[in-house]
Amino acid sequence: MSKKKETKKMPEKSNDENSLTPWQMANRKYLEEHKEKTDHQTGTSEKSEHKEEQKDPISSEKEELLVEEDDLLDYEEIEHKKDGGPYNGSFIDRLPNLKNYRNKVLYKRLSLIISILLIPLLFLIYYVSPLSKLEGVSISGNEVVSKEEILKDTQLALNQHIWGQYWQRQSYIDHLKKEQPRIKSATIGFSSVNTFDLSVTEYKEIALILTDGKYSPVIEDGTVLDETVESPTKNLPILEGFTDPTKIKDLAIEYNKLSPELQKAISEIKYTPRNTNQNLIQLNMNDGNQVIVNITNLASQMNFYAQVASEMEENGVIDMEVGIFSYPYSNNSEEAEEGSEESTDESAQSADQTSTPETGVDDPQISENQDEMNPTNENTTPSSSSLDEN
Repeated sequence: MSKKKETKKMPEKSNDENSLTPWQMANRKYLEEHKEKTDHQTGTSEKSEHKEEQKDPISSEKEELLVEEDDLLDYEEIEHKKDGGPYNGSFIDRLPNLKNYRNKVLYKRLSLIISILLIPLLFLIYYVSPLSKLEGVSISGNEVVSKEEILKDTQLALNQHIWGQYWQRQSYIDHLKKEQPRIKSATIGFSSVNTFDLSVTEYKEIALILTDGKYSPVIEDGTVLDETVESPTKNLPILEGFTDPTKIKDLAIEYNKLSPELQKAISEIKYTPRNTNQNLIQLNMNDGNQVIVNITNLASQMNFYAQVASEMEENGVIDMEVGIFSYPYSNNSEEAEEGSEESTDESAQSADQTSTPETGVDDPQISENQDEMNPTNENTTPSSSSLDEN
């Protein structure tokens, strides 16, 4: 037989409490409190064991089911948290929400499939409908060229598919500019679902050129249009003597740089080249003055015209070929008169020299001329002066 373990005897209380040390007193107090706690725990454990023995096995099974359900709910809660959704309680309570969730997913998938099939169907319906064909073209910005000519020269086809013509709109614009030199630029856009908006900008006329007694308009880029004007009624300068297209284009470039006031002040532009200068032109101004200037310096030199003209006492010529100086027309007339007088004197002298004297007395100068004309004539009659000498 095994020996029973002898319980350790608690140290007996000393009769003299005052003889104990403070450590012994604290230890004794701790042992007493620990003993009371252990006795209380053993008593409660015995009571609970006695109650568990008296429980019905059905209740134990219910507890096991509740434990399993709690474990299931904890598992569902963990899985639902992983999905990112809120936890709605028990599985039975979550059945309606799960059904709604499945319906939403089904609707999303169904809408995606319908949209994928519907887009090509709508495109096909639009392609065969009248909305996909060009119904009309609205033209704006034209002043000289008519709308009918513009529409004809663009070669836009009505009642044809609009998108093919829209993507190739630049080719239609280039063809229009080729057929109509007056058109400076053009743009094609949509004014409605199946209507184009064609906006054009025209070149301005800067002059009229005189060729073979007919006037033709000259536009900003220096192009001479194949048109005729019966009479120059427009307030535009007249070009004379220009036959080289490059000279006309150079003149147009410089002319466009002038201010509108100077452009209106010019009435006529003549091409007057010299052997030393092939770019010389003469401008006849509306105020009566004449300007001589190079084509290449037209814009820069004409900026001083107003100042020079204001300093002139009378109308005259302003020479800007090399520098800038002016002189009145009267100087040219005086020089012309002097030149005519000199020419008349020379003609009179030449007539006197070639005339024959009526009297028998010969002038010494004439006789000398006659001697020079007849050097070999030995039978000439001596003059009176020679007889006197003999």
